[in-house]
Amino acid sequence: MRLRNRLLVGVAAGMILSLAAAISVLGYYGQVVATVTVSGPAGNVSCGTTSTVTAFVQDTLGNPDSDVTVYWSFTGGNIAGDKFVPLTSVTNAQGIATTRVTFVCPGSNTPASSRLVHIQGFADAITGSITVSVTTHGLPSTSTDPAGSTSTLTVLAAAFAVLLGSWIILRRVSAARS
Repeated sequence: MRLRNRLLVGVAAGMILSLAAAISVLGYYGQVVATVTVSGPAGNVSCGTTSTVTAFVQDTLGNPDSDVTVYWSFTGGNIAGDKFVPLTSVTNAQGIATTRVTFVCPGSNTPASSRLVHIQGFADAITGSITVSVTTHGLPSTSTDPAGSTSTLTVLAAAFAVLLGSWIILRRVSAARS
């Protein structure tokens, strides 16, 4: 009889623990992050500028999820100096977290071009991402050639003319000294 009572108590305790676990899981239903949708600047962004990036976080029921920390990172295309301020942000009552991202310009010898920067927002093991096209303007033209380009033949002819003129002047100076 004692063994039977112990077995019944053990089974009842197991059932109570299982029920408690099920209730605790149901208590979180809908509160777990299901999606992170990241959005930011559209089109080309000029280097040297700062833009706002947002993450919209929804729970498993599709509702905005508040008080969730979103971690921001680059996953490619960034260069030294690109940065987020802040590195982490918390969603508001509408499920939105924001940060500011600054895209620096590369060194002064870089020609005009574009680079694709990949940005990721990460919350509770769920990620969302965007790609931003950052335009580099390069250096302005410093040419003093009004025609825009000088051929190699023209440069060689000018160099020859300078050398010939120098030779004639040096001959006359040495003839005058003699």
